[in-house]
Amino acid sequence: MEYFSMKQISFKLILAISAILFFVCYYLDTVIDPSKTESVFVVGYMFAIMLAAFWSILNYIDHLRINPLYKSYHSIEEFIGDLSVSTDEKNEIETMMIDYVYDQKKLGNDENQAIKDIIQQFKRGELTEKDVFFVHIHKYLLGLGLILLSIAGIIYFLGVFIPAFQDKFFIVLGITTLCYSLGFYLSFFMYNILNKILIRK
Repeated sequence: MEYFSMKQISFKLILAISAILFFVCYYLDTVIDPSKTESVFVVGYMFAIMLAAFWSILNYIDHLRINPLYKSYHSIEEFIGDLSVSTDEKNEIETMMIDYVYDQKKLGNDENQAIKDIIQQFKRGELTEKDVFFVHIHKYLLGLGLILLSIAGIIYFLGVFIPAFQDKFFIVLGITTLCYSLGFYLSFFMYNILNKILIRK
C-alpha cells in the first residue's frame, strides 16, 4: 500500500544512521553520569538531527521529476520513461510513436529526425500539464509515521502493565520512535508547502 511503502523512502541508510545515533546517544545519556559526558551527547544529538534534516532534503529532491515538456530526449524509451502516466498508457503511447517512426522510415525520412519530430508533436499536442516539476504527495510519510507512533504507544502501554518494559532501553526506544514519527509528519507538512511553492512557480 502507498501509505506503508518503505520503498518510497530514498537514502534509507542516512535515515537509519540518524535514528541509531539518536537512540544510542539518548540511551547512554540515561545510564552514564551526564556531568561527565554531557557535551559528547549534545554533539551526538545535534549530528543525528542534522542527518535527519539532510535526509529530509535529499528525499524530497529525489522524488522531484522534471516535466517532460522541459527536457530534451534522444530516444522514445527515454521520453516514455519520464511520463507520469500508467503502464498501459505508456505502452499505448510508445506503440503509437514507434509506428510513426516506422512510417517515416518507409517514406525515406531520417529515423533520428522522425524520433525528434514525434516527441515534439506529443509534447505540443498531448501534454497539458505545464508545471516545470511533477511533485510527489509523500503519503508514505503518514503511514510510516503512524507505524512508529503505534510502536511508541505500544511500548508505553506495555510499560504500564509489565515491569520489564519500564527499563530505560524500552523508554528510550519509545521516545526515539515517537520523535522520528513526529519528524515524518513534519516532513510531510514541509514537503506539501514546497510542492505548492513549486506548482505556483
